[in-house]
Amino acid sequence: MEDLLAGAAWLTVIFSIFLVFLAILWTLLPFAIFGIKKRLDEQIKIGNKLVSYHKALHEYLKNAGDTQAPSSPFEKPE
Repeated sequence: MEDLLAGAAWLTVIFSIFLVFLAILWTLLPFAIFGIKKRLDEQIKIGNKLVSYHKALHEYLKNAGDTQAPSSPFEKPE
């Protein structure tokens, strides 16, 4: 019976340490999310540029060169 109580005590200690660790991570989670939000917004902008370039390129190729070819969204203007 004492072995069972000793095992339960260790299990309680391990579970308590896990809960403290989980509480710390839960507290830090909002900072991690807001820290990457700016980078995610930048990736969304790049993705939207690529989609619009793809659509313009598709129209250009569909018209077989009747219009001017679209410029790359990542070229720096001269």
